[in-house]
Amino acid sequence: MAKIVSPVRQYLSSSKTIHYSLVMTLPVLVIYEIGILVLFRNSFFEMRNTGEILLRNLFESLHLTNAYAVSGILLGCFIAVMWRGYSIEKRPGIRANYIIYMLLESIFWASILFMAMQLFSHMSLQIISLEDKISNMNLALGAGIFEELIFRLVLISAILVILDRGLALDPVFAVPVSIVLAACVFAAFHLFMEVYYFPVFAQRVFGGTILGTLFYFRGYGISVYAHIIYNILILAETW
Repeated sequence: MAKIVSPVRQYLSSSKTIHYSLVMTLPVLVIYEIGILVLFRNSFFEMRNTGEILLRNLFESLHLTNAYAVSGILLGCFIAVMWRGYSIEKRPGIRANYIIYMLLESIFWASILFMAMQLFSHMSLQIISLEDKISNMNLALGAGIFEELIFRLVLISAILVILDRGLALDPVFAVPVSIVLAACVFAAFHLFMEVYYFPVFAQRVFGGTILGTLFYFRGYGISVYAHIIYNILILAETW
């Protein structure tokens, strides 16, 4: 007799997969890359989010500075990573109502993150012009996609492999250690673009830990949208 799975469990299991994450994030990635080409066509390698700094610096070192080529490569790499996960999972078709549920869930977690971060330490932004607001809104999309891809999907998974398979550490310890270490790296990489200030650094570690926990338990797609919506909430305070 086939085991009956509750609708809630089915949603939680399916929405955590790369399968749904690909569907959720690919349209936003396309919008982001188009926005980068339009908004930052004269400063393509200056305006970027922390998650992309490694990738774009690599392109610069290879003297690959054509904006369209770089955007195409980034888009191709993202699709390759996502498609690899999709092919491994071999999941059935997408259920449209799950996408709606994932969006609502992301809004919920983003609100929790926003309130937690405001209690921890408040960071005010000074954004005056409409052009700056639109540009930062676009960068908020990229930050959610690439920072979650690099510092959560890739980094947490890599640290877990080392701690679990390499050091045979119990998952009870390996998982939180991986999440916190990835959050510290996430906070440290922001220092490439800003001066070190401990309260801000600690806040980024705190936020990275929350997002890392969300990624581990709810998957890449949910963490991306929660990150993006959180960024938008921060920007909304200046409007």
